[in-house]
Amino acid sequence: MNITNPYAQAGWAGSNGSAPLPSIYGALPFSSPSSGPSIYQFQFVSFSPDILNCTVLGPQSKPYFRLVDNAPSHNFTLLQDRDGKSLAVVEWRQSPGAVVEIRDIIRKQLVSSWLPLSADRKYRYMNALNRTFVWVPQNGNVGLYTYGTTTPELYARFVRAEGGVTLEITSTAIQIGLLESCVMAVALLQSGRFID
Repeated sequence: MNITNPYAQAGWAGSNGSAPLPSIYGALPFSSPSSGPSIYQFQFVSFSPDILNCTVLGPQSKPYFRLVDNAPSHNFTLLQDRDGKSLAVVEWRQSPGAVVEIRDIIRKQLVSSWLPLSADRKYRYMNALNRTFVWVPQNGNVGLYTYGTTTPELYARFVRAEGGVTLEITSTAIQIGLLESCVMAVALLQSGRFID
């Protein structure tokens, strides 16, 4: 009998440390204080008609961001916080291409410069906070990893499913200021619009 764990006394499976606890976030591994950073889930929902006009729900399914595509011209898409304050903007131009700016994170630049496609067209780089990351598709989702390190670290991943898109992001990524960049990147990569 394990006297330090009251759940073990009740005989609950996995409570004695012999079996891993199930993931509460789907494909990502279960997170505990000893296994690494926490994982937070953000859901892009209520597309009207697409991801460029939607609500982003954060933890406890509370509205966290809004993506707003100005109609009828659709020349701009804004990322707003829950209070309606603009955090980022995409200007949809024909030539030389769409331009993005994320306040205090990314200066105004072409989306194709911020999220450039690799030479082999298999992944995309993302430049934010004076660092380079890489979005890599694999096994039905797209993961954001550190770039230029011997052991790439997974910071976030997103998957499209019925009813919307889900972004899972680590507490480490949020702490260093990547949340808005990840939300904007997911919106652009899932927009169906030409971004190169």
